Amino acid sequence: MKRLFAFQRCWCAALALTVFCLPCLAQKNLRTILFVKVKLDQEDNWKASVKDYAALVRKDGSEQQFTVWESQTGLHMYAVVWYSSTFKDIGENDPKLKDSAADLATLFARLNGQSDSLEYWIDEMQPDFMIRSENIPAYVRTARTRVLPGKMEEMRAVFRDQIVPAMKKSGASDYGVAIARYGTPTNEFHSYMGVNGWADLDGPVGTQKGMSASEWKAFLDKIGTLVESTQWDFWKYHPELSYLPPQK
Repeated sequence: MKRLFAFQRCWCAALALTVFCLPCLAQKNLRTILFVKVKLDQEDNWKASVKDYAALVRKDGSEQQFTVWESQTGLHMYAVVWYSSTFKDIGENDPKLKDSAADLATLFARLNGQSDSLEYWIDEMQPDFMIRSENIPAYVRTARTRVLPGKMEEMRAVFRDQIVPAMKKSGASDYGVAIARYGTPTNEFHSYMGVNGWADLDGPVGTQKGMSASEWKAFLDKIGTLVESTQWDFWKYHPELSYLPPQK
């Protein structure tokens, strides 16, 4: 019952209010990521339930959105991503779904039975560090960067003065940075870069591509004094499982 409540709270919050990289709407800078580990024999059923959920919110005319991503590295799991304006929004339900409460309860019961575990992150996007395009990329490379104690402001300056300018120079079409708030240690930056696929990684990309050899070496030397560790991962976008309301 507790897990069912958790799943219902997380998914309802998604509609009260996205990808690692769906452009957030004005002032919607609080990003929630729900990591779902699906039971081994339930993946097809889980996908069917998510599609039914998206169809229901589309029928009810919800104006809010969520995107679904599948891990290509590390543990196999899915990530459901959405944005909100305030922490208050995260705990509220979408009034447009009020008349579908019974159908939602049935869907959440299905999703709960098909899920093995859930993990819930909230971080805060940094609008000044974003590069946006009109389309959601097919894949994203993500970085979870843990910063040494007392070095968060210095690392923020590195993003502002070095990483973001290099990303723009590299031609990256989608890039974003968030600061951890809940669910992970708060001395973390979470960033993403949109790519077309694995082949994009066969040469220099992102920050390295946008710097000269000497700039890149100096950058690595600087990062070595600020960063404890960085975990890189790769995620695939699933448009058939996501919900993007029609543009007005």
